Amino acid sequence: MEQIRRFSVKSLIVLVLFSFFLIVSSAFVADSLQASTRMETHEDLSAGYFQLRTYLKETHPQLLSHNRTESLPTAFQNCNAVQTGTIHRFIKGRDTCLTPMTQQEIEQNLNDPFAINILRKETFPDSVDGIIQCISNSGLGFQQVNYMVGEGSKIPTTIASREDPRNLRYVIAWRIRNATPSAQIFLSAAPGGNSNFLQIASWDSTASKYNFYEFRKSDSSRYEFQEQQSSDIGATNKVWSWAGDSSMARLPQTIGKGCFACHHNGVVIMKELRTPWNNWQSQLASISPQVVPEAVAKELMFQNLIGAQELERDITGGFSKYYEDWLDKRYQQQGSTVHLSDVNQMLAHVISNTTVNLASTQIQSNGAQTSPSGSPIRGIPNDFFLWNSTLRDVLRLQYQIPDITFNRENYDNYLTASNFKLVQDIKPGFEQNGSTHFAFFVPVPSAEDTLMVRELLRENILSDKFVAALVMVDFKNPVFSEKRTSLQQYADQITTGTITNGVSDVPDNFAALVKSVADKQPACDTNNFDSCTAEQEFLQTWNLPDDQWKTTVQQQIQNYFNTIGQLSPTQQLDQLMNLSVKRRDEFASWKSISNLNEFSLLLPQTSLSP
Repeated sequence: MEQIRRFSVKSLIVLVLFSFFLIVSSAFVADSLQASTRMETHEDLSAGYFQLRTYLKETHPQLLSHNRTESLPTAFQNCNAVQTGTIHRFIKGRDTCLTPMTQQEIEQNLNDPFAINILRKETFPDSVDGIIQCISNSGLGFQQVNYMVGEGSKIPTTIASREDPRNLRYVIAWRIRNATPSAQIFLSAAPGGNSNFLQIASWDSTASKYNFYEFRKSDSSRYEFQEQQSSDIGATNKVWSWAGDSSMARLPQTIGKGCFACHHNGVVIMKELRTPWNNWQSQLASISPQVVPEAVAKELMFQNLIGAQELERDITGGFSKYYEDWLDKRYQQQGSTVHLSDVNQMLAHVISNTTVNLASTQIQSNGAQTSPSGSPIRGIPNDFFLWNSTLRDVLRLQYQIPDITFNRENYDNYLTASNFKLVQDIKPGFEQNGSTHFAFFVPVPSAEDTLMVRELLRENILSDKFVAALVMVDFKNPVFSEKRTSLQQYADQITTGTITNGVSDVPDNFAALVKSVADKQPACDTNNFDSCTAEQEFLQTWNLPDDQWKTTVQQQIQNYFNTIGQLSPTQQLDQLMNLSVKRRDEFASWKSISNLNEFSLLLPQTSLSP
């Protein structure tokens, strides 16, 4: 009997391990299919720009990050089969099935150019070429512009075959001709004519929001997306589904889910919004036709690519318009008083990183490719050190940032000693020793948050001193600061506010909440700013006299930079490289941001990581 029990337990263990192996294996197979543009048939589940998560990260998050909260799917709800020739809805967090939309629902929600001129006319293109043709024939008269991004787009064929997975994606935008750049429709898809998962964002100018659409299979439940279990499991029908609009990025049900796991604020995003655009076709980093699959190199879209500097204008123009309209709706003038709503959401743009961007130097990591060869590394993004875009560019504070330069030989030796390498984890896989195409590619505060700070100041919702008091909390960590982010708990208690005779009550209301807690905390050493709590750091700046705070803050910042400038070149290299790795690791694990870390080639691996 004991022998039987031992056998049963062993059998159970083997069975569990084997089941787990099958789950992981199937996930990696799906990832391999998704990324390889050579294969004639595959499920391109996450190649799009608007939902760039690999299959494994979406369906098996706990295998990759202990910070993700979603669990493995255990059961699926039975759903009706989709209806071809009909617009469906699937808003993750609200819907459990792909559901046909009623005419009333369509007319109420879908009033962007893609819906009005394509989908609502019962035209349902099923490919990139089909979408292009439909928009071209729609009478909209939009100008089409083509872009390409790929984390492996700069890796030479001596490292990886041109047919190996390089995470290439097209972003195609349609603009109003001869108008101020702000594209009306964005399409994201894999190149090579085999993108089976198409995503579109289309601007509704009347409602001042983006609508997000996905073209998906009715049998996607067999890939455990928890989105659809059609009664016809074997069907291969595809339908266009509405995935939500900008407003849903902030709703409790849908925040951080579906499209809004990447589009944190409900706008079209571009992680690299500054030159030199490390992974894009751009002025300083072209994508050679020799490194992309042969079929892609022959595509008309590839041959007509333009630089990412043009897409940057469309992206910033789009979110600038969105935030301007968003604020207007929450800024209601009644006589001499302005009534504010959603103040907590406004403050989030100052206190926490609602999203992030990536920036780098303009010097290539590979010294053999610089001009002249072996050029030293200089031009570390200022926002890496502190939120310079707000403190100096917006608040106009004065301080000197040291000119830090890494000797090429020392930099190269450091990369080698610390085992820096880019690793493609999709089969067949490959590695390239060294770092990203451009050196010092790091997370920085987002252009969206900086824009909102500027707008909140312009509308007198916040004051310069108040913004400085917030940003100076843990100011040496401009991104991923748990200390500064903890202050959002006070912001969340302030949903409304007023501006009377040009003076907002928001700063004083916030400060009062913070003070009520700080008064109960043990005193900190004011000479050791970093040892103080978030509340105490905020109040140290906030309590300064109005005619003195700028001088004090400027000196505090200058002392920080002086300390860095006084380090030896070797110490600077070691300290800043370690800090860059820490920031990259935080980017990959920060709960609200980690979905932006879609592909293994985005950031280098190194032995410096814990």
